[in-house]
Amino acid sequence: MKVNGELRIGHSELLSTVCVVFALSASAVAQDDDAALAAVRADEARRVAVFDQAAQAVVCIFADRELSRGGSGVIIHQDGYGLTNFHVVAEFLQTRRGYGGLADGRLYPLRLLGIDPGGDVAMFKLEGKERFDFAPLGDSDQLHVGQWVAAMGNPFMVAEDFKPTITLGVVSGLHRYQYGRGEEGSLLEYADCIQVSTSINPGNSGGPLFDLAGRVLGINGRASFDDGERRRVNVGLGYAVSIQQIKRFLPGLQAGRLCEHGTLGATVQLAGDELIFNAIQGLSAAERAGIQLGDELRALAGRRVRTPNDVNNILATLPADWPVSILLRRDGREITTAVRLDRLPLRKPQPYIVDLAQNHAEIRKLFERYSSRPAAEAETGVGRPSWRCRFTQTIREQTDTIELTVSRDAAGTLRVERGEESLTIELGDAVLVTDSDAAPAAGWRNKAVWSEWQHITAPLLSPEIVGLGWELLGSDEVQGKITSIVEWRVADGQRIRWAFEYETGRLLEARVFDARHPGAVVWLPGPMAASDGLVFPDRWTRQTGSGVRTVIEMVSDVEGTP
Repeated sequence: MKVNGELRIGHSELLSTVCVVFALSASAVAQDDDAALAAVRADEARRVAVFDQAAQAVVCIFADRELSRGGSGVIIHQDGYGLTNFHVVAEFLQTRRGYGGLADGRLYPLRLLGIDPGGDVAMFKLEGKERFDFAPLGDSDQLHVGQWVAAMGNPFMVAEDFKPTITLGVVSGLHRYQYGRGEEGSLLEYADCIQVSTSINPGNSGGPLFDLAGRVLGINGRASFDDGERRRVNVGLGYAVSIQQIKRFLPGLQAGRLCEHGTLGATVQLAGDELIFNAIQGLSAAERAGIQLGDELRALAGRRVRTPNDVNNILATLPADWPVSILLRRDGREITTAVRLDRLPLRKPQPYIVDLAQNHAEIRKLFERYSSRPAAEAETGVGRPSWRCRFTQTIREQTDTIELTVSRDAAGTLRVERGEESLTIELGDAVLVTDSDAAPAAGWRNKAVWSEWQHITAPLLSPEIVGLGWELLGSDEVQGKITSIVEWRVADGQRIRWAFEYETGRLLEARVFDARHPGAVVWLPGPMAASDGLVFPDRWTRQTGSGVRTVIEMVSDVEGTP
């Protein structure tokens, strides 16, 4: 109301205004509460959905159909390949057979493939379905202390319906080290492992450690236990083998091999704040790398090291024969060197023989995944029947280029033609390794070059040639990638090795060598091209230790060929 021309608010009007403001505020608070509750419920629904999907890939592993003892595992590929702990499958090493129960309530036959006793990892394959639910692999190098994680498995064997138990916690420590067991601690060594607060108990062994997106970060295998009246109950410290370590061993595990870890053959100790080499074995990797007593170790495999435990954490996660870089300091100057690791002696009660049938099947998959061919060509085992190519050879800065016609018949015989001249080559009919300095003009007639190319490309076109003399050796690091290494022993002392990137199956290189010329010749494939359904590199580059460089470029198919 107005008094003497002024606007004044009475008590009743003020009270009404306050009530309106309060009502509006309460409504806003209620809306905020509703939004917050909806966000929480949506987040919960996402988490439930992720874990429900992840649980479909978790395996309850048993040694027999009585389901009396066992552990856990996780499927990582739709074909049924999965990971678990070595100590879970150790009791059926002789038969290599067991059983795996899934969340669908069914029990499936389980076949043991490769084993890594040193790192406490093993690979199995479930059978009985064309396609299995699987969990993708994550990146444990991106973990942080405090990050939420979930463990799944079958603790105390309570999952009679094979539906896994889920426990939630956080990463409580990284780069932990748990000593191995057995003679010289060579078995079940947990190096650079993940420490978690998730409850991990007997029966959880071999099960996956997931992030909140359902990706596998590690394989749970150890825990700190209270051995009091309740007997072996987790006290809040569990340990998982990191998935980054396991990735380096996957090619060998999938090939059915006994995987071994690497060693430098040297030890280090702290001298003040410096980490120095105090012992070096003769003929060891350390000696080959030129390391001397008293050298200060600054970095190993690209990681800075400050304590002997740092060194153990790195070396124990690498396969034997793995290439490592080493940064030293000697007399005030830094020195960079590199070497391949030696094999760490592994004390085991019985030998583990590679299953060649499984090994060869994996080799054929690599070549088949790389090369796809039309059905008509697949029946004959022949790739492109005939195509033109450009052959360029450089020797001592002199280059010669010629155009040729290349064909391969049903028997796999290679025919190289230039005009009326021709060269016919059959697999295995020539010495492969050579450092010939033939004149460039005559270089195309160098039988060894074409024989090498024939040997390198033949399995890409006809994977069925894989057989006696073939072996998937395991893993290596090539061009910074984890690779599967396939070897073909062609003739006396002569070998070809293909390096396929493990994740994609892409061919990175092929090496031709013998005892006299280790790594003497390298063939690098160029970009891939598809022609009539055939996937094949359009260019191959051959490099030798003597500096001879050869390039074979696929120009086009010959007109009139099918």
